[in-house]
Amino acid sequence: AISAGQAVANVNFATINPALRMKIRVSSDELEKKKAEVTYQTLNYELERIYTYLEGELGNTATKGYIPLQDRLNVAEFGLLESQIDSFNRQMELGETLDADVLAVVADQLTDFKRRLGIDYYVTGLTLDSEAIQIWLKDIWIKTKKGLVFYVKGTRLFIDDIVFCLNLIGKALQGYTLKPREVRTLRRTFKDMITFIPVVIILLIPLSPIGHVLVFGAIQRVFPDFFPSCFTERRQNLLELYESTEYSAVVINETWQEKLVRLLQAIGFFAGQLGSRMYTSLGGVLEKSGDDVDDAEKQ
Repeated sequence: AISAGQAVANVNFATINPALRMKIRVSSDELEKKKAEVTYQTLNYELERIYTYLEGELGNTATKGYIPLQDRLNVAEFGLLESQIDSFNRQMELGETLDADVLAVVADQLTDFKRRLGIDYYVTGLTLDSEAIQIWLKDIWIKTKKGLVFYVKGTRLFIDDIVFCLNLIGKALQGYTLKPREVRTLRRTFKDMITFIPVVIILLIPLSPIGHVLVFGAIQRVFPDFFPSCFTERRQNLLELYESTEYSAVVINETWQEKLVRLLQAIGFFAGQLGSRMYTSLGGVLEKSGDDVDDAEKQ
């Protein structure tokens, strides 16, 4: 029964005819099954939309020659979702009932994936996505830190090259004959000093970061050797390799018992060495004296 102001009726199934009660239960089960089928068809539809979006965004990868990392991650996530929905397809072909909880989880994953791709994600008014802002700020901080480390290492390499070349010039003035490798180093450093000035001027020009990227990208395509060698990944990778192979001082922390044992072992070792030498010397003396006695008897 339902009373005034009540939105949902309270039904006591115990008072309903058993045949009608069974019919209601069967209808409820059929309704849940239809809901699962509608959700399943919606998942297939949304998966097709995501595929169309990714195909349009990637375009012809053969002409680009590379695929950005974010696009590869999107394709990998799409493959995982496709495998999950493909398992639903096999269950439907076998006539099995789909689990509503699993469908809800996959639907949430699809919705989140569409939101990150920008599909059906419209901003009404002024809204702030704190998660997106945090990810954006973290990404900017990581890129800024990498850029600063890159340029600091490059500047350090540049200064080291100049100091090393000044030493070579000083040796050459004193009559030292430079080796071919040292001559190549001088030439490379002289070229870096020439190209360093225009690079600094371009960096000081008030352009946006995207503008600097476009300018340096165009210069890199037209003049591949325009940048100083100390600001290339090849030399900086060699510097990291060299720094990783440097040996640092090793400090051994020992207790007084361990030091005493090590001292006794050293004393025993030196005593053994001394005894061996004395035995060898004594054996030589005895052998020599024996030979002298034999010679005296013969005479």
